[in-house]
Amino acid sequence: MLLRLLLFFVNISMMVLTVAKAGELDAECNASSTAQQCALQETEKQAAQEINNRFWFNKTYDLEREQVFSRLQAQFDQDPWSVCSLKLGPQSTYSVDRQLREKTATNIFSGGSEVFDAEFISLTDNINLQRADQRLMANQADFNQASGVLDLYGDIIYSDGGMALHSTSAQINMENDSSLLRDVSFIIPSSPIRGSADVVYRDSPTFSRFKEVTYTACEPGNQDWMLHASRMKVNDETGRATIKHGWMEFKSVPVMYFPYGSFPIDDRRLTGLLTPSVGMSGRSGVDIRLPFYWNMAPNYDLLLAPRYMTERGFMMGADFRFLWQRSLSDINFEIMPEDQLTKTLRWGGSFQNSTRFTDNLSMNINANYVSDNAYFNDLDGALGLNNRNRYLASNANVAYTLPWMSMSARVDNYQNIDPGASNENVPYRRLPQLKLDMFKAFNDHLPLEMGLDSEYVYFQRHFPDGQPQGQRFNIKPSVSFPFVSQSGFIIPKVALQHTQYWLDNQTTGGANSLDKTIPLVSLDSGLFFEKDFDTLTHTIEPRLYYLYVPFVDQSEIPNFDTSLYNFSYGQLFRDNQFNGVDKTQNANQLSAALTTRLVEDGRDRLKFTIGEIFYFADRKVNLVGNQVHTGFLSNLITELSSEITDELKFTSEMQWNFSENSVNRGNADLRYRGLDNNIILNVGYRYQQEQIEFGQFAQNQVIASAIVPIYDGWSAIGLYRYSILDQKNLEYFAGIEKDSCCWRLRIIYRQFLLSTASGGFEGAEPQNSIFFQLELKGFTSLGEKVEDFLLDNISGYRKPIY
Repeated sequence: MLLRLLLFFVNISMMVLTVAKAGELDAECNASSTAQQCALQETEKQAAQEINNRFWFNKTYDLEREQVFSRLQAQFDQDPWSVCSLKLGPQSTYSVDRQLREKTATNIFSGGSEVFDAEFISLTDNINLQRADQRLMANQADFNQASGVLDLYGDIIYSDGGMALHSTSAQINMENDSSLLRDVSFIIPSSPIRGSADVVYRDSPTFSRFKEVTYTACEPGNQDWMLHASRMKVNDETGRATIKHGWMEFKSVPVMYFPYGSFPIDDRRLTGLLTPSVGMSGRSGVDIRLPFYWNMAPNYDLLLAPRYMTERGFMMGADFRFLWQRSLSDINFEIMPEDQLTKTLRWGGSFQNSTRFTDNLSMNINANYVSDNAYFNDLDGALGLNNRNRYLASNANVAYTLPWMSMSARVDNYQNIDPGASNENVPYRRLPQLKLDMFKAFNDHLPLEMGLDSEYVYFQRHFPDGQPQGQRFNIKPSVSFPFVSQSGFIIPKVALQHTQYWLDNQTTGGANSLDKTIPLVSLDSGLFFEKDFDTLTHTIEPRLYYLYVPFVDQSEIPNFDTSLYNFSYGQLFRDNQFNGVDKTQNANQLSAALTTRLVEDGRDRLKFTIGEIFYFADRKVNLVGNQVHTGFLSNLITELSSEITDELKFTSEMQWNFSENSVNRGNADLRYRGLDNNIILNVGYRYQQEQIEFGQFAQNQVIASAIVPIYDGWSAIGLYRYSILDQKNLEYFAGIEKDSCCWRLRIIYRQFLLSTASGGFEGAEPQNSIFFQLELKGFTSLGEKVEDFLLDNISGYRKPIY
């Protein structure tokens, strides 16, 4: 802002000096003197006024220059700026085939030619040189064979697969491959960018100098932002461009000046400052990051990220990456010497490594730790994108895989990062977990598939709390006989699960060695019927799944890592309702389901599914306690969805509980995504009764989100989530977005509540944040990228391709 004010006062001063000087010139001219002196003074006055007009609020390129860019734009088979519009299919590519040029002869066409002394050749009238993808047109050309110098004059246009340029005069030295061009306009389509320069010195094939250069990524006719420099050097060997006395204009207003700058011109990594990011949140105040990138070597680099939060103070971050032949490592560390709000030292670190020793043997490490459980809540940035889990996981594993077998060794650790959650619920450590899984299909010879799941784990608590810990061994061989055809399938399957425990600190009176052995028998079957109508195909797909598992008392067996699956359509066809091997359900049940569809051009114009489980025996296995479930019927599951049009979709699900005669769970979503108008509208409803055994809290919410174009690239962005149960606004954000072909602006305000350990929002304080992002496409971006946040929260949103 200070720099912008400085530029403003400088400009005002220039205007005042220009007016004063013009007054002096007028006075001198009126007092005088000769007509020649007056004419000279008038010329100086007009030149001063032109410089002043060009400096402030006026377009950089006049109509004549924009017409030149339009001519250059027409040199390509496809408009380079067509990437701005969202189109399916492959994007245009621009490349140069130098080998083809060497093999292709040059064709020269002109209206007239003259030869002097067998050394000097002059061409006139519509000169046209063509070789492979290269085209050169000019009004006049002179070539001196003795010196190897080619001079071009007039309306010069050169184009190839990688660029197009216009010049009024050019001198090319064929001997040393150098050139001099004046009044140059150019387009590079791969970026795409365009620009101009008063003079271009091409000292060698890899080094060029520019005077009074201007650059933008905006399409011809649009000058929303422009980068100016009095001098620029481009070195293709180093991949670096440097500028002197540069300034940035946005909407014809100078917004930034830099006496010297350096930036990369290709994908090579270069040391230097990166774009700063700015955000604001109610927890940390204004949040500013200024990262510095250090390209230490071709295979390792370092990112330093100083960060300042007005409410909390200074923080320093570092990210070191190391790449070896078959290994990639990343070490990330950040530290705040003293948080001004908590008056404590806060820090966090992580180490990631991915190594592939051979095509079959690999290793992965993901180690994380933070100083306190409120670290991510307080310091995760304006939008809190990075970590929304309750526990921070760390793990490492080594795996060996073959097409029919996999072996792995793994360790796991967890850290509580939810300030409202108790440490007693932190999952067990696995130190270690050893797994051996095998699967082999013999379908080429007979319908037979064999599998084996096995593991050994040592579970350890994070601190002594009286909970059991110890070793667990599990093995589960299985054999199935799949009979599959286009009209249906029948798959009988038999499995045997054996689990053995050796406990270290079992409670008084409990056994230190426990085991269970359980057979599982299932029969899965389904049919597929279809009938074609004019444009629709109607299908009917019934499915039956029978499961028998005898009851084995497991009340004494500890629960190390097992939970209940959320009951859903997929759960109808599982052989265990528990996600883990500590508990195995007893079952004598039949699952029946029916799906019917109306299909048009591969799209489900209407799809309806209904399914239920019929229990022929009481369910006696629970995660906790000895409750016996005696109901004959499971929840009735129904799903209804429709792709009403290519733009409008509806999905819904409902579970009906017969014992309570009520809806146990349900949701409905209506989604619209315009293919032509880019409108996104989503409306949804979520309902769920409290189910302690599933770890699910009661829920009754409505949610709506939208991205609506308003005018000329301006769009409104918003989301609203409301809890009918709590009668609270759980989250909302609103913002605006301007997206053009050469720049993008986003401003978003967000307020949300963090749920407590009980899953509710009683006593939760609203969290506020403001996000700002300005992206100058093809050059730089100011602020944090918000694409991932919108992708997670607004269904149908897609990351921009440009």
